[in-house]
Amino acid sequence: MATGIFLFDRFLPEGVSWPLWGGIGCILLCIGLLRVSAWRWRWLFGGVTGLAFFLWGGFSVVHQREKVEYVWEDAPQVYKGIVETVPEIRGKTWRAEIYVAGKRLDKRKWQKVDRRVLLSWMPDSVTEPLACGDTLCFYAKISRPFSEKELTGFDYGDYLLRKGISGTGLVYAGNWYRAGKPQGLTFSQRARVCQQKVVEVYRSWGLDEEVQAVIAALTIGDKSDLSADLKNVYSAAGASHVLALSGLHVGILSGFLFLVFYPLTYWKRYGRIVRMLLVVILLWGFAFISGLSSSVMRAVVMFSLYAFASCCSEERFSGVHSLVLAAFLMLLYNPFFLFDLSFQLSFAAVFSILAFYPLCTQKVMIQNRLLRYVFNLLCLSVSAQLGTLPFVLLYFGTFPTYFLLSNLIVSPLAACILILALLALGLSAVPWVGSGLVGLLDGSTSFLNEAMRMVTHLSGSQLTSVYLSVGQACLLAGILISLYFCWSAGLHRKARHWICLLMVCNLFVALSVGMYLQEKPERLYFSRAEIYTRKGHCISTHTSDSGLMRIGALRVGVLNDGRWKTCQTPWRLPLDYAYICRGFKGSLSHLNDLFELRKVILDSSLSEGYRETLIKECQLLKISYTDLSAQGSYSIEL
Repeated sequence: MATGIFLFDRFLPEGVSWPLWGGIGCILLCIGLLRVSAWRWRWLFGGVTGLAFFLWGGFSVVHQREKVEYVWEDAPQVYKGIVETVPEIRGKTWRAEIYVAGKRLDKRKWQKVDRRVLLSWMPDSVTEPLACGDTLCFYAKISRPFSEKELTGFDYGDYLLRKGISGTGLVYAGNWYRAGKPQGLTFSQRARVCQQKVVEVYRSWGLDEEVQAVIAALTIGDKSDLSADLKNVYSAAGASHVLALSGLHVGILSGFLFLVFYPLTYWKRYGRIVRMLLVVILLWGFAFISGLSSSVMRAVVMFSLYAFASCCSEERFSGVHSLVLAAFLMLLYNPFFLFDLSFQLSFAAVFSILAFYPLCTQKVMIQNRLLRYVFNLLCLSVSAQLGTLPFVLLYFGTFPTYFLLSNLIVSPLAACILILALLALGLSAVPWVGSGLVGLLDGSTSFLNEAMRMVTHLSGSQLTSVYLSVGQACLLAGILISLYFCWSAGLHRKARHWICLLMVCNLFVALSVGMYLQEKPERLYFSRAEIYTRKGHCISTHTSDSGLMRIGALRVGVLNDGRWKTCQTPWRLPLDYAYICRGFKGSLSHLNDLFELRKVILDSSLSEGYRETLIKECQLLKISYTDLSAQGSYSIEL
């Protein structure tokens, strides 16, 4: 199923519509083949079953893409919709996800849209701030963001598409108004509102900004208050996973709840079942106040499946089975989860822990409890790091060298912070107890932040620019899988595993050497009112006080002010590329008298009317031009 989702999403041409019923038909065919019992038909049943789920995954991702994609108008339109998330302050604007119900055709007619957009709006001093669930009417231009994958390696438009968001828009003050108060919130909206209320409680405690931001991220998954500096500190220390809710937090909470409800085990008949049921209910409550994030949902679903199996059978339920079943259910709900980075990292980490952690702990037996706890914690960290290593090097190109040291500090402190925060939320109204818990929470979180900064300041705390290609990442994953089979089989058995490991290692080295020897061309980019050069994964920004600069053999200029309006020159200066951005004042005719213009590039920040005027001047003067409002960026090879 996952293979079908990946291949259909990547290689199926856009605009091709496939009926979802084809996959359902294959499933029905498999059900019909269930009646076949002869051994010679079993291979056929297995093949058809695999093909059925392959097609099911492919058709589901195509169907999901059709539900999100939408052709928006080039000109601003009047839309009506509902605020689906809690609005956040982003600089001078507010931002939230909006469900766009319709587009106005005339005074009485509305055309159905049924899409979600990421909308930013400027606050209005007359109208009250919008809240989750409000009905909204606004006048704006909505479009899908341009892809900057060639420059930054990240396609923001595709990222939003996989989040179920069709486009983005900006609404100016006076071009929106609240059309109605919320009549009833959906379950997911109530979860986000609850998450925001918990954040407001944290802010009312009067904690330091960094402390409050870490507590909100670690306990309920709200990372809106985390500064870029604090994120970099945790990333360099190898502890950024603690700021993203995942199975670690669910495991800590479930262990604490099992300890709290331990007296129920003395009820021999139903004690174990009641205890498990209470833990599952409280974990789903925790998932609710954390906004029902996908990583927490994955962990809670896995634990619920494990709890259900343990109640129905006395036999041990395989963690791999619960992991695969949780992945199947989540992809069944939304096939775009497969491309979510948190989904990939969380499942890779858990799968690696299930594979490598037992091998590590079984090989070494330690009698001392404290040493055994430290050793098991190190094994857990190494196992999780092995599984996520190909993804981390593929997406980020960095590796924290002191991750073992930081995890020795993070793991116990994260457990203390999570439990103290939940206890403080529940007992904040109790005199002395609530303030005491908040004080302990403040001290432990401050210590965690300072400890991570100390680890970051150590020499060589992070390896950077270790980027892998997709092929290298796949081969590295193959090395880890081969290493697992060699380790589990033993040093003196099954030589084919070691042969396979050596072959994959040789392929990885050969591909790495080939890519290293391959000449990487340097390209010049014009984007977002800046000039960049990129060679491999290294991106440099070029600036100058005058705006004029020489890059290689090219003479380029960023024109974003009015200094050129009154300039005079006895001769025309050669200028290969004139990058005209917002703030430029004057006419292209006068600019052509100052420079020998080879090409004009118009930035997307220019107003519509001014851009049209400049385009007409380019056509009149017969100067080649490129409009970035239609393509986002422009690049040439140096």
